Amino acid sequence: MSQLDYSPVSLFELFFSDDVVESIAVSSVEYARQKGNHAFQLTSDDVRVFLAILFTSGYAVLPARRMYWECSTDVQNEAINRALPRNRFEEILRHFHVADNNNLNQSDKYTKVRPLVKQLNNRFLKYFPVSAQLSVDESTLQKLHI
Repeated sequence: MSQLDYSPVSLFELFFSDDVVESIAVSSVEYARQKGNHAFQLTSDDVRVFLAILFTSGYAVLPARRMYWECSTDVQNEAINRALPRNRFEEILRHFHVADNNNLNQSDKYTKVRPLVKQLNNRFLKYFPVSAQLSVDESTLQKLHI
C-alpha cells in the first residue's frame, strides 16, 4: 500500500479490517450460543453497521439510545433508522463480544477485550507513520504490558 487513502472510511478499515470484524462476529455468535440463543446470527456487515451506529451516537448524542429510532423529527436519526431496526441493534448489543469466554485469563483484568486490543495494536503498528524521532520510555511500555 504505497499511497494511503485518508478518507474516514478507509482509515477506519485499516484498523477494523475484515479479519478484525469477522472475529467480532464469531465471538458474538459464540457468546449468544453460550447464553442459550442458538438462533442468533451475525455477519461482518452487521458488525460494521452496528459500529457505525455506535460512532454516530457518540457524535450526535441523545439522552437515551432508543431515541435514534423515534418518529419525532427533532431526535430521530434517519440514517440509523434505515440502517438497522432498533430491536436488531439491541440484540447485537446484548450479545456483542470480542473474546471467547471459554479461554479467559483470570489474572488479566482486560481479558474480555484483550483479543481486540491485540488485533488493533498489530494494525496500529503496521500502519503507524513511524518517525525517526519517536521516543518511548519504560513507563509507557509497562502501561501497555509490552
